[in-house]
Amino acid sequence: MKMLALDFGASSGRGIIGELKDNKIILKEVHRFANEPVKLKNHLQWDFLRLVHEVKQCLLICKNDNEEMDSIGIDTWGVDYGLIDNDGELITSPFHYRDLRTDSMVEKCFEYVSKDELMTLSGIDCNQYNTIYQLLAEKEDVTNRLQNTNTMLLMPDLFNYILTGVKKAEYTIATTTQLYDYDKNDWNYNLIERVGLPNTIFPEIIQPGEVVGSVTDDIRQELDIKDCKIVSVGSHDTSSAIAAIPAEEEDFIFIATGTWIMVGVENNNLLVNDTTKEYGLSNEGGVGGKVNLLKNIMGLWLIQESKRQWNKDGIDIGFGEMVEQGLEAKTSSVINPDDKLFYSPSDMPNKIKNYCKETGQQVPETIGEIVRVIEESLALRIKHTIKGIEKSTDKRYNTIHMFGGGIQDKLLCQVVANATGKKVITGPKEATAMGNILLQAIGLGEISNIQEGRTIVKNSIEINEYIPQKQDDLDEKYKKYLEIIS
Repeated sequence: MKMLALDFGASSGRGIIGELKDNKIILKEVHRFANEPVKLKNHLQWDFLRLVHEVKQCLLICKNDNEEMDSIGIDTWGVDYGLIDNDGELITSPFHYRDLRTDSMVEKCFEYVSKDELMTLSGIDCNQYNTIYQLLAEKEDVTNRLQNTNTMLLMPDLFNYILTGVKKAEYTIATTTQLYDYDKNDWNYNLIERVGLPNTIFPEIIQPGEVVGSVTDDIRQELDIKDCKIVSVGSHDTSSAIAAIPAEEEDFIFIATGTWIMVGVENNNLLVNDTTKEYGLSNEGGVGGKVNLLKNIMGLWLIQESKRQWNKDGIDIGFGEMVEQGLEAKTSSVINPDDKLFYSPSDMPNKIKNYCKETGQQVPETIGEIVRVIEESLALRIKHTIKGIEKSTDKRYNTIHMFGGGIQDKLLCQVVANATGKKVITGPKEATAMGNILLQAIGLGEISNIQEGRTIVKNSIEINEYIPQKQDDLDEKYKKYLEIIS
């Protein structure tokens, strides 16, 4: 069987064909494309029509290469959505989670439900990009698009709808909204009504590994392709990636590396207590009946935006050279990667310099120094988060599994090991695509469960280990970091 993983990240997308052979996953990338938001007047929105075009291009490439797909699985970033009207049409291009329309919506939400109660009900920290605040922004806007909405579909569900005509919500992506009820395994309709949102726009929720439907006759005729099933995977890309962790132990820390860095653990149930709230930890649905306790950290966005600015300034430098310069640099400064200053795009290197200046630290001047500040600060943020996780779960974790594109950054991997004092195991780089393929295989009956899939992943990749090395200045920097965030 051949399965196509369509993996949409917050900056790019890929189409990757997966096959199971000799107890291994064989991946072949067939299409890669940019996923860049567009500033239209006052708002930042996703270029959804272009992304649909890229999906069709990917299917055409597969057809022209005589790659006949048995199934397709789609995963994306969390929280963002599209609104479908009564005629089945998209009302407007989906808004980007960094759009500023939610700036006042968190406090507005607390007029209906307190922060503490909302975190208890949802298990999610109150980040302004969460879907609940985006929907409140829709309601508060003079256009109030919700009045004309038949169905709200989160991004992977929206792509599934375009391909199949079926309106369903997948569990893992639904839990990113802050509107999911773990006790009822359904939308939290009581909360939805309390905050004044229409309860009729939320579709039926299905689990990873279920078949959503088949590609519509219209698309098959347009592209001249054969019938193909669309399988619900871990539609939130993080959950698909976690499914592909080649872990043998039951308890481990995972770190997903990308535009965002997610640090967390797998639990069997929702976990909310004073410590999870103190550390801003969130519960998000996982595959195989798991609930992931994790924290979203600003991540490699800081590196990506710095590179964008340097390239804009005429400095032709790639990520590899940036890391090399970071390895050679020394600096005593740290930042809080999740400070609001770094949330929006534009001139990231200057923002980092100003942050260090305003906090009374040495100002990093060179590219290497700025990269070093970013990566060590990310490692310290990760260390702090792991301490919160261990305190929340009352467990001690000895191993960290890092995966995703960021594991190619050896500086980051080693600094994480040094800062946390834990062994770091890296791989796979293409974790999301592998997890996506595994869940399609489960949906098609090719493999039985996640653990079998993880064994297959382990057979398929090269695994590297980073052993902690004592770095005294990181202890001092951690003290400085704690002062900054206090």
